[in-house]
Amino acid sequence: MNSKYHLFALLLVQALIGPKSAFAQEIDFKPTYESLKQYTTPEWFRDAKFGIWSHWGPQSVPERGDWYARFMYLQGVLDWGEKFDVNESHTKRYGHPSEFGYKDLIPLFTAEKWNPEKLMELYQKAGARYFVSMGQHHDNFDMWNSKLQPWNSVNMGPKRDIVKEWQDAAKKKWNAFWGFFSWRSCLDLF
Repeated sequence: MNSKYHLFALLLVQALIGPKSAFAQEIDFKPTYESLKQYTTPEWFRDAKFGIWSHWGPQSVPERGDWYARFMYLQGVLDWGEKFDVNESHTKRYGHPSEFGYKDLIPLFTAEKWNPEKLMELYQKAGARYFVSMGQHHDNFDMWNSKLQPWNSVNMGPKRDIVKEWQDAAKKKWNAFWGFFSWRSCLDLF
């Protein structure tokens, strides 16, 4: 893998658990390997052992997940090792993607029964010591009140700041929360 990806990965991790969070040391990081070598894993994280990751967004509407937004447009291409033709399934269920595309799934993503406080209680009972929310997946749909683009969960779909609500609920339980952006979308910047 190219070293710029390694550096990006290290910077991303630092951003997630950086000096402003409850997870990190007070270190002034620079975008260099030497600077990042200063970091040590917090003691609480070494002891945590188990956390919950939420991988939830508009891709949950067709109950397929992950790369639905990409595979629904690719004819005859199977989803990652699942032997499942997303395009064929989408066309049968919703119509051809040129007429009912991913943007048309977003209004169907309503989160009407989603209750982050209740979920955090369940996660804590299961033994979780921290929580990670997906902020944006490969579909580039922001799950927060993004000022960068209009394609977000406050303007469309559930009309709620999903990441903020996850954060508020998680911090009540553990004073710990991570938001995570799409790995692949970020790498496309390079």
